[in-house]
Amino acid sequence: MMQSRRSFLKSTVTASGTLLVYFNLGALAQEQDVTTEVKANPMPFIEMDNNGNITFISSRTDMGQGSPTSLAQILLDEMDADWDKLVHVRETEETERSAYEEGLSTIGAISTIIGWFNHRKAGACLRGGFKLAAASIWQVDEKGLITEKSKVINPTNGEYLEYHQLYQKLSDLYLADVPEFKTREQATLVGKPLRQLRTRERVTGNATYGIDVSFPELKIGMIERCPTFGGSVKSFDGSKAREIPGVIDIFQVSNGVAIVAEGFWAAKKGREALEIEWDHGPLSIVSSEEIEKQLEDKLVNPDQIEKNEGDAANELAKSSGVKLSGDFNFPFVAHATMEPMNATAWVTRDRCEIWAPTQCKLDAHDQVAKFLGRNRNEIVLHRTLCGGGFGRRAQEDFVIEAVEASHKSGYPVKLIWTREDDMRHDYYRSISKLQITGKINDEGELSAWDSKLSFIDTSPYHFSPQDRNTKDGLFVGHAGIVPAYKIPNINLSYGYLDLPITVGILRGISHGYTNFAIEVMIDRLAKKANIDTLELRANLLNENERASTVIDTLKKVDQENPVLNGMGRGYAFAYEGEPGSVYQYYSAHMADVRHLDDGSLKVHKIWIVADHGRVINPASFKRQIHSSIYFALSMMRSGEITMTNGQMEQSNFDNYPVSFIGEGAEHVEIKLLDNGAHPMGCGEKMQAGIQPAIANAIENLTGEEVNGIPVKRLA
Repeated sequence: MMQSRRSFLKSTVTASGTLLVYFNLGALAQEQDVTTEVKANPMPFIEMDNNGNITFISSRTDMGQGSPTSLAQILLDEMDADWDKLVHVRETEETERSAYEEGLSTIGAISTIIGWFNHRKAGACLRGGFKLAAASIWQVDEKGLITEKSKVINPTNGEYLEYHQLYQKLSDLYLADVPEFKTREQATLVGKPLRQLRTRERVTGNATYGIDVSFPELKIGMIERCPTFGGSVKSFDGSKAREIPGVIDIFQVSNGVAIVAEGFWAAKKGREALEIEWDHGPLSIVSSEEIEKQLEDKLVNPDQIEKNEGDAANELAKSSGVKLSGDFNFPFVAHATMEPMNATAWVTRDRCEIWAPTQCKLDAHDQVAKFLGRNRNEIVLHRTLCGGGFGRRAQEDFVIEAVEASHKSGYPVKLIWTREDDMRHDYYRSISKLQITGKINDEGELSAWDSKLSFIDTSPYHFSPQDRNTKDGLFVGHAGIVPAYKIPNINLSYGYLDLPITVGILRGISHGYTNFAIEVMIDRLAKKANIDTLELRANLLNENERASTVIDTLKKVDQENPVLNGMGRGYAFAYEGEPGSVYQYYSAHMADVRHLDDGSLKVHKIWIVADHGRVINPASFKRQIHSSIYFALSMMRSGEITMTNGQMEQSNFDNYPVSFIGEGAEHVEIKLLDNGAHPMGCGEKMQAGIQPAIANAIENLTGEEVNGIPVKRLA
């Protein structure tokens, strides 16, 4: 987006009159017509008060994962700012859209990697701008100046100017080039375990989540949705509902029948009083068992070949070596975020204003504009804090629902989902099946691999609207099917069912089931061939330096921690990307499991070795790993959504329980390999290695196969 400096500055004056920082990479100290459009690199990631206090402007959704803290560390470190002057964090606003056009979707653990490039660049430019501004005042060469803790210092005489004294001058400066980045040794904030921003707001209850939005005119809305996926409203009678005190309006919407009321209780009671005749559609006779049969058929007749190298069929047909097959089954899994879906919208004749806990602000904004048939500049979307996301809030359905309710009623409406709504109308991780056959030849090499996968078509529900109903949209269902290991003869295929069941991304996408099956089969093959499982993995990964280092480190951890009596130990490896790829990380996992007196199984200890590049905040990184362990264990213990007659059976935490703090692993040990490569986030796919490590430990302890989740014996 092209924008003149004058128009940008005019649009980004804050209420206090402070200008957002904006750099044009053009000729230095040249006269320029500010009305002329120039190719710009806008970087308004901060605001600075007259006393030097800094407000960090977060371009990423805060779901408790700590990305604003890490991004602020990157920015303030590179600009040599004083961390103690960072006193406030706020979300981006619509007038700043051009500055954040790239990267407003908080998905896939990409916040840190994107921030490493754009926030680091912004920080370097800010640092360079402050030096340039000071040099112009002192009439000296800016190359001789240094910066430190929000000051520009002239080392020849000790004079200094504080950043806030120079801040207003930045808008008139032009940098010819991005200044050289600080070295790793010069870092003052990156790599430090700083406390997460906004902690006090959260623990005192002052933080504003989507469900906390309130103002005097606001009404509460709820929607009664068809309990059967793919169903619709035939007719409805709202006469009894209108008798409920506080009910204001009742009308049909795209997803069912909406109630608008003065408060939540009136809306809920009014919804319960609705009389609706549903057209339950073709899924009204379909249950989980029927879907599983269809998935089984897809394994026999796959739709796509993902990879076919060598001749896996011929190698597997040979009588030599060790051959093994495994069948794996995974149910629907729900996100179960602590804050159910909600959004607030106020649609008027010439404006639509939204407050929403969304992971994909720009996509939600664009889809609202499309839904209303309006120009996008008529729509303002404020992103709030999220009470958990895990990919669910990457969809815009709950935002559109609030907009439609407001548009049809004429009121500002906060549309609230109950826990039951949230559980029964989720964008679930798809139910899936995998069938894998592998072979280790007489030389102890993994010589063949045949993997078949089936799942429900994810493309109609892809979080990115541009990828919906395309082959790219299928990635959500088959991601991770390609093993990291070098295998000369490999055949990978997948099939998918066209069913109107909303399926999407869930913390780790499909790696949760693809990598689970891969790692369990690797362990089984190694044991059958009498090969050390870690040694086999090391040999298969020896051409990937970073992967090899992770496995070698875990081997040392394994040697230093002998298996205790009564314990079963399992291993797993997880990765994303290829050597040379920007998006790549590696982790190795080890788990010990023991029996409890009642015969149930308890995860005693988990060890994790992680190479996600440079670690911005080790405390936040480890918190994310601990979170992944709880998430993985909760899903592994009780993560199962079942369908009967097209309707999801589970509805709340009584029949879809989540793990409490005391139900985690008894001990956790984390080793971070900060190798200096650009950083990656860690909230996305860690559990894809945690679960198979636990499964392998269970198999070694009990001798029983673990062919998916849930594992009912896990305590």
